[in-house]
Amino acid sequence: MQQYKRTGKITECFCSDKDACKGAIKQSHSIQRNGRLSIIEGEVNGNRSLYTFTEMVSDELNLYKSLRPIGKAEASTFFGFCDFHDSSLFARIENQPFDNSDEHCFMHSYRSFAHSYHRKKEELKAYTADSEYTRLIPRDVLFGMIRGAEVGVNEIMQRKLNLDTLLEVKDFAGLEYFTLVLPKKFPIACSSIISPPFSYKNKPMNNHGNPNIAYSQIMLTVLPDHDETIIILACFPDDARAIDFIDELDDLYPTQREKAISSIIISCAENTFFAPAVWNQLAAKGQKILCAELQQSAKSNAKSFVHSKINFFDTRFSAKRLGLD
Repeated sequence: MQQYKRTGKITECFCSDKDACKGAIKQSHSIQRNGRLSIIEGEVNGNRSLYTFTEMVSDELNLYKSLRPIGKAEASTFFGFCDFHDSSLFARIENQPFDNSDEHCFMHSYRSFAHSYHRKKEELKAYTADSEYTRLIPRDVLFGMIRGAEVGVNEIMQRKLNLDTLLEVKDFAGLEYFTLVLPKKFPIACSSIISPPFSYKNKPMNNHGNPNIAYSQIMLTVLPDHDETIIILACFPDDARAIDFIDELDDLYPTQREKAISSIIISCAENTFFAPAVWNQLAAKGQKILCAELQQSAKSNAKSFVHSKINFFDTRFSAKRLGLD
């Protein structure tokens, strides 16, 4: 995995206005480091840490047994913006309270998209590099991985052009949004593109292998903020399947919706972080369930919408209940 990360590393500014780039390409946070990430970090073995779904501890049979805590400086970072754009583009959402405006929703979604776009390009670069990592993979399997990554990069690049155009003309209403502001603070954060295989009502979405049918790209942002939790789902107006997906969530009762979003985070989102206090509150039984669900999601063979047994927005996981306020 160190080989994978090293050979796949890309350093470039996501913003299309390259002429305005100033300063070095910095290690940007897709989730605000000194705001939201500070809310969810806690002490693990004497260190300030948090947990993420992509840092697993496996046994000799490669079965997920636990999660490895990481530091805040390592969380949600990517070399995806120059110093100028990282500061100027997100100044309003970094320095002002969330106001549920189209601009706020757009910029949060833009940053979620940028992180996933960067990771997808790094994935393709790592697969095509000659390294210890790729030499361990059978040729036919590696070819399939490369082909899948190429299709993914091509699709997401087209959507990037759409976002660039919207940002250039400041058409912040150019995306379809579903926002939910929960009246409690939950110490979990997510900034990612998701491509669910099925909608909540089990309508097929992204469960095909046809490269001529584009995947739905839904931007998901979850942010703990003061005494509330902000959830934003955004999609492109010409993506009918994504709009149906969001509409189905909008039609659910509040508890159903919270459970559904928790399920989506576990089964579809990669850039997710939560407090050690949440991990502790899950206890041995809940930790085992979460690891099993993450392992199953990694197999990418879902036959329907994946319903998790865990609801991260249950009152028992609130920051107040966990003593984090």
